[in-house]
Parts: sequence; C-alpha cells; structure tokens
Amino acid sequence: MKQFLQDYNMVFAMAAVGCLTVMMKSITAIVYYRLICQAEQMGTSDNKYMKALVGKFTASYKLKREVHNVSCIVDKSMYNIRFLGISAAGMKNTGICGIAVECMILVACLLLGIYYHMPLEWYALTSLSSAAVIMLLATSEMLFQTRKKYKLLCLQMTDYLENVLKPKLEKEYLHPEEEKKYQHEYFENSEHTEQHEEVAASLEDLKLFEEFVEEYLAD
Repeated sequence: MKQFLQDYNMVFAMAAVGCLTVMMKSITAIVYYRLICQAEQMGTSDNKYMKALVGKFTASYKLKREVHNVSCIVDKSMYNIRFLGISAAGMKNTGICGIAVECMILVACLLLGIYYHMPLEWYALTSLSSAAVIMLLATSEMLFQTRKKYKLLCLQMTDYLENVLKPKLEKEYLHPEEEKKYQHEYFENSEHTEQHEEVAASLEDLKLFEEFVEEYLAD
C-alpha cells in the first residue's frame, strides 16, 4: 500500500473522479437542455414522462378533482424522469457528489500518509492536486449551469400546467355551465352587434340615396 501511495496512484484516482464528474455534468446539461426544449411545447411533447404528467393532470380533472399544488407535482415528477437510471432531480447534484468523493479520497490519502510516514513533498503534491480538481469541478458548474437549467425546467413545466392547462381543464370539467353561459352571451352580443351594424349601414345607404334623389330633382 505504501508503494501505491508513493506512485501517486491516489492522485490519479482523484483526477479520474474529477474527469468522470465533468463528463457526467456535461451529459446532465445536455439532458436538461433537451427537456427544456420539450417543456416549451409541453402540450404537444413526445417525451413519455411529460405526456404521462399531462395525462395524469387531465385525469384528475376528469374525475372532478382540482389540483392545488402544481409545483409539488412537478418536483415529484422530476424523480420519475430518468436517464441512465438517474433521476432528473438527482442529476443536478452530480457536482456535489464529485466534490464529496474528492474530499473523501483526500482525507483517506492524508490518513494513510500519516500511517506510512510519507514525506512532506507527497502531502503537498496530493493536496494541491485535490485542490486543482475541486477548482475544476467548481468551474464546470459555472460553465454548464446544471442547477440553473434544472430550475428553468421546473419553472417551464409549472408555468404550462398552472397557467395554460389548469384553466382549460377547470372550464371544461369543473365549470362547464359557466363556459356555456359565457359562449352564449358572447355569441348573442356578437349577433346583436352585427345586426346593429347592418341597420346602421342600411340607414347610411338610405341617406345617401335620398341625397342623390334631391340633387337629381334639383337639377
């Protein structure tokens, strides 16, 4: 084990964990971007998870059950959306998990170094390598902005369900009589307005005809 430490294999392990974490963060950013594009057209989305969420939302209103906490339903659905077996809610924590693993490896290295009486140069190189990897992970978070993308995804899904689908379903299934009354009044007012415009147009034509006749007789 001492030879393993002396060959700086633990440093290589930390670098490998850092590279794997950055790769997972890039994949997460791509997945979130595609989901955001689907959420922008959620009503016609082909994504099976979003279609299932819309179907479940619609079924509740068909059963005359109003949905109150839409954001809670969206947050819960993030655990059902999965990629490579990882939920969309869990993928946003990839960077935190990577940093945690790095810290665990560093602590293990330092404890083993103390046990095997490693030289100061070894401690310095191991600590600097770990710090560099952690800085890389922090920089990748600013670059990929996975947590920001996750919040935007939840916001877009909540906006569609709360402000587009919910009012439509409430009118259709919870208050159909009010919708029919509104449509009846609207068409009645439209017909009344059209009739009024037709009468006004007829009077205007009659007035023009009378003026024409008066001018003709005067000549």
